[in-house]
Amino acid sequence: MIHLQMEEMRQRNPYEISHFRLRRFSGWAKAVFELSVGLLVLALVAGISLMVWNAAHSDGLVIESFTVPPDMAAKGLTGQAIAGQLTDKLSQLQTATDSNRAARSYANDWGGDIKVEIPDTGVSIGEAYRFLKSWLGHETHVSGDVWRAPAGLVIAARVGGNGGSVAGTEADLDSLIQKTAEDIYARTQPYRYAVYLNRNGHKDEGIAIWNTLAATGEPNERGWAYLGLGVGQMDTASPAEQERAFGQAESYGNVVAAVNLATLESALGRPERALAEAKKIKALLRNGAGGLDPPQIPTLLNQTLAAEQSALGDYHPAVQAAGASIAGKVRSVASPSYGLAHIQIAEHDVAGARNTLAHPVPSRGSNAPGAGLQARLFAQMHLALEAQDWKSVLAGAHALLPVYQKYSGMAGLKLTRDDPPVAIAEARLRKFADAQRRLSPMPPDCYPCLIARAQVAQMQGQSPRADFWFDRAVQSNPSIPMAYADWGRALLERGKPDDAIAQFTIANKKGSHFADPLEGWGEVLMAKNQSHLAVAKFKEANKYAPKWSRLHLKWGEALVYAGKKNEAKTQFARAAQLDLTPSEKAELARMR
Repeated sequence: MIHLQMEEMRQRNPYEISHFRLRRFSGWAKAVFELSVGLLVLALVAGISLMVWNAAHSDGLVIESFTVPPDMAAKGLTGQAIAGQLTDKLSQLQTATDSNRAARSYANDWGGDIKVEIPDTGVSIGEAYRFLKSWLGHETHVSGDVWRAPAGLVIAARVGGNGGSVAGTEADLDSLIQKTAEDIYARTQPYRYAVYLNRNGHKDEGIAIWNTLAATGEPNERGWAYLGLGVGQMDTASPAEQERAFGQAESYGNVVAAVNLATLESALGRPERALAEAKKIKALLRNGAGGLDPPQIPTLLNQTLAAEQSALGDYHPAVQAAGASIAGKVRSVASPSYGLAHIQIAEHDVAGARNTLAHPVPSRGSNAPGAGLQARLFAQMHLALEAQDWKSVLAGAHALLPVYQKYSGMAGLKLTRDDPPVAIAEARLRKFADAQRRLSPMPPDCYPCLIARAQVAQMQGQSPRADFWFDRAVQSNPSIPMAYADWGRALLERGKPDDAIAQFTIANKKGSHFADPLEGWGEVLMAKNQSHLAVAKFKEANKYAPKWSRLHLKWGEALVYAGKKNEAKTQFARAAQLDLTPSEKAELARMR
């Protein structure tokens, strides 16, 4: 019986093994099928969810097909063709009003209709999506009609139920569509339409729209309206009026207004206030930008970082941040290259600044030509000051006078931006009476004005008076290191090395990456016959101003006195490659 059972098992075994293999394969196939069904259901749910989410967040403007007379449609001027031309005109208006504010999008309502029919319903996916957008979204629909009148054609467009019409001959159809587009643009994007008017010779009409928005618009719209009033009247409004407009816009959370306000505070000689504005800008950028064009967010952040670092003398990274903002094509009233050149000049990179000014990046979307012209001439004057070309500084001030006569709004910045360096140049040319007349009307809260008063007094040998003005400067803007550094240099000239080191020490604490106090400190140590210690200061300063000709000259001198003549030759060679002033060239020749 055992033998018979074993024989039966041997005969049955191949079939059972085959059966088990089939069951195993069937199990895997079932699992794969169930997984595929699950993934398909998941993809379907995800697709529907995405469609619902997009529909709920749709807030653009949709151009519907217009109704047209049958004879026009027969000639190819169908309702879709008219709506398509209208969409093109609106897109051109968007391009013509390049702005920091994000534009509302325009689209037609037939191009996205994907004809995939849902079984047993006759409804396409496109129609279902349009239903969801109309139910959940916030789109504004633009519809219209074209009909014949005794005088020709009439085009009527309705935006959210409100309509307007234009009339003309059929030969003027393109002009009629343009006027219709402008009417739609004015009603759907009034801020940007005011920008368009402002840039195309209708400034008063643009100002009127901004005034209306500022008085009656929603909070975010009011912020942009006040910004428009500040920028749109930059050539004619006083700095105080601009400050009020930008301040109002900032109170509604407008980050572009905060950037302009920081720039204005800096131009008015209030660097401490400009630093405070920089903090507000970064907070606004973190909390959403209130309708700001998204690509502008990193650009404005870089611009803010450059201003913040410059105020504390950290010019090397500020140059990189300003360069990044230019690469981001920042929209500004003047070429962003002028701001970069100012930072390069402060870092004592004369060649770099000269190259930047020779190849400026054009401003984008500027409707304040006076501001751009003033910025260019002032940058050139500032470059001449760094090169100690005093006569060119005075020539630059003379070239700016017609700008102020033509653009009265810019004249308010003359006292705080132009006159301090001009007064210093006049004093260097021994024109002390002219310098004093220029200094007298300067406002008492202007930081560079206070420093200029101190430096002119120093050149006249009036040490107590110079100390008085230096003290006023550091008290008015205690976080800013420049006045401490200039005070230290004045004390060095008077032969007070210990007092000079005290001021340079404070300046170094306020701006740890500011090269000027470190270089001055090195000169003080040389005056105290401690050239071996001065070398360390010059080496540290080189980290923050590597292209400063005077720094390499003095560094070489210190190395000579420290007995390191080969190293000194390297520094003298470096200084010779850079932009030395006439007196520094003579000094280099003596040292060599």
